[in-house]
Amino acid sequence: MRLTDIFPAIPRVKRLVVCEPPAVEEPVDFWIWFRSFQGLINRNEPHLYIMKRTVEYRPGKPRTLYEDHWLDYYTRTFGLPTETLDDVDAIVERYKHLINGYVVYDVERVLQTQNLAITRCGLESLLPIAPDQERWMTRHGIPKRDDLRAKFPSDADAAEWALHNLWPHCNKRFYANLCIHRPMWYALAHELEDYIVYLKGLALDLPLSRQTRRTQRLYRRMLDSAETPGVQMNWHCVLDQEKEYVAEAAERGFFTLCSVATPNLSIHGGVGDPDAAYNPPMPKPEECIADPKKVYVCLYNSDGDATWAMNNLHSGNWLVPQRGKFKFGWGFLPLTVRLMPGMLRYYHETRTEKDCFFGPSSGAAYTYTHLWPKHLVGRYLSETRRLLDQSGQHGCNMVNWFLRDWWREVEDDAAILREQEVLKSGPGLVCGLGGSPYAKSYPLGPIPKLHSVHIANVGRDNVGDIVKFAKECPTRPAFMFLFAQIAVGIWEQLESEMAEFGKHPEIEILSMDEFFLTLQDAVRRGLGRDELYDKTEALAETWLKAPGRHRLPVCERLTEELARVAHAAPEERRRRLAEAGWIDLVSIEIENVARDRDKFLTRFQGRPPIAPEEEADTLLYVAFTVAWTVVRAAIEAQGIYANHRTQCLNDFKRLCGPLVDMKPFENLFDAWERWEQGVPEVQTIAEWCNGVAKAARTLHDTLGPTESEDFTGWPPRTI
Repeated sequence: MRLTDIFPAIPRVKRLVVCEPPAVEEPVDFWIWFRSFQGLINRNEPHLYIMKRTVEYRPGKPRTLYEDHWLDYYTRTFGLPTETLDDVDAIVERYKHLINGYVVYDVERVLQTQNLAITRCGLESLLPIAPDQERWMTRHGIPKRDDLRAKFPSDADAAEWALHNLWPHCNKRFYANLCIHRPMWYALAHELEDYIVYLKGLALDLPLSRQTRRTQRLYRRMLDSAETPGVQMNWHCVLDQEKEYVAEAAERGFFTLCSVATPNLSIHGGVGDPDAAYNPPMPKPEECIADPKKVYVCLYNSDGDATWAMNNLHSGNWLVPQRGKFKFGWGFLPLTVRLMPGMLRYYHETRTEKDCFFGPSSGAAYTYTHLWPKHLVGRYLSETRRLLDQSGQHGCNMVNWFLRDWWREVEDDAAILREQEVLKSGPGLVCGLGGSPYAKSYPLGPIPKLHSVHIANVGRDNVGDIVKFAKECPTRPAFMFLFAQIAVGIWEQLESEMAEFGKHPEIEILSMDEFFLTLQDAVRRGLGRDELYDKTEALAETWLKAPGRHRLPVCERLTEELARVAHAAPEERRRRLAEAGWIDLVSIEIENVARDRDKFLTRFQGRPPIAPEEEADTLLYVAFTVAWTVVRAAIEAQGIYANHRTQCLNDFKRLCGPLVDMKPFENLFDAWERWEQGVPEVQTIAEWCNGVAKAARTLHDTLGPTESEDFTGWPPRTI
């Protein structure tokens, strides 16, 4: 089976009926039923193209949906005739013969019923209708078939019912997670309904972190009965983290496609040739010769593992006039060959000679291959190579994360070697969405695999960062793979720095392909080695010691906050655990989350309090995360790179054992290890929080910065 076979072969689109409802500010529940209706219509014949132009998940931050761009390209390139029909009532009247009725879902108490209704639309042709949307149905004589209000005690109960009663009849290779926690932006992302209905897929919201034991168990039960390989789409719940969501799927042979802000997938798959293959030329190896005195840099930008990034031209940056003025790498979802073949054609038609296509994370789609079942991982990797070749991408970004045990990239040598072997017809591999010269790279082996050493950011002196690194690290030739921030303005920023690059002839910017062929040459000639960078005291001060020292004051404030929360009255504790930014600490450095107390405490304001039955799990999750943050800061302040959980604790005990009581940390790490068997009582965890707070004060006093130390040198934030 090919991975492309997971997705339906949408018939060739022959015409388009374009509908932009006059009331584009209709509430999200309007778009839920209207896009579900689109799925029924396009399942019969793909031709209804819905326009909204923008969405605003976060106040004041509208996101363009780019329907105009693709409509214009499709009609010009493929000669599609179009009809404009903006009247929603006219749409309903024209196509109501495809509807068997409607189901009312609950928007006040058990919003999971929204997902049950969407699923039933695909299975039974019943539109999912919120109570305030019934008027659309009644005036067209469409009958109510069911009312899901007051049928389920909780969202988890509704999900359990769906797994028993709907999942057996659904597409077993497809799952869509639609967050239900309004008003968080995750719950306002509703562009995928047409595709869910088209595929007869299951939609639910099943949070997957260790805060929510019951839904994690339901999710595992679902995927254990799925057909593999498979795909999960839309995006994760506000109650968990991206890397938890992706890892749980990977362990069961499902990959992930972030598909928010991707309307009209039931159309895009039918425009263009899904068998078309692209073959941009590779640089000649004999022209990629390593100079022993050079610092080689390559720049790369990709959220291309996400369908939305294909749809919105990588946040519009493909359209900036600066593109093509300097060498740059782009990641494009290889599965566009099936999901969006017309879009892939457009990108190849408009690329310049300085645009290098280099596959996104992690290959065919977004996943962590080190977690895949042994009987499936070889197929996934070989399919990745096939799809990279078809989509015109020689190398690839292959990320592997696992937040339960690793802070950055997982250092699994066997998994890396497996990727290198299967993908070795390309020039190399990259990984890492945060920069550090201490993260492990693999320049040797079948092909090199490098972790990003730095991040190029908007508003930062990126040339100065490279020059500073080159002074601190004497290795030559030096090879610096830089991720570029995925943000509007990054191309303008980099173009503005090109003249400054010219003042440093020792620095050479290469395309991704040139960079890795040059690195291969260096390895062949003995100029490269397994340890990519010489570790100097200056490098340790910049990347480990100074950031570690200056994280300790933030750690002290955060641990004191946690101790207060842990000892608050139960109702207050559950509210404060829900509303503050604790879960962001799982994958974002503490200085980017918790420096501003007011913002930290209101990061998820409006989220419902933690349920009593989830309180102990949540407090342990938060307490362990905060404790690990303290551990990492303390050992990095002493020049030790912190990545693996167990190694972090061992280094912490060795270096800080004489300074603080180790017991609270050991207890939290041990409880984390034993989580599957249950967690301690809340009051026990609260006492451990006191111990961590006391230790953080001591560590700040003994290892933290002096009062006179001026520090502005945080490593650049992740992309």
